[in-house]
Amino acid sequence: MGGSQTLILCWALLVALSVGTVLTGASGLWLVVLVLAVVKGWVIVDGFMALRYAPLLWRFAMLGWVGVLVVAAFGSTRLLG
Repeated sequence: MGGSQTLILCWALLVALSVGTVLTGASGLWLVVLVLAVVKGWVIVDGFMALRYAPLLWRFAMLGWVGVLVVAAFGSTRLLG
């Protein structure tokens, strides 16, 4: 698969995941929203940023940042909810 086809596939997947995030957020399923956020972060890091074949340190740093944001969001919803 060519580079532009990969980006189009990633974009379509991100659109579908974003619609899923909105629908699950509207229904109050916050854990599912956070899981979808992790999947979207993974698609962005591996697809758009093309870190799939990068050194593991860079890949884990980017995916770790997504994890930090999700844990922070989950913690704030637990405190506020």
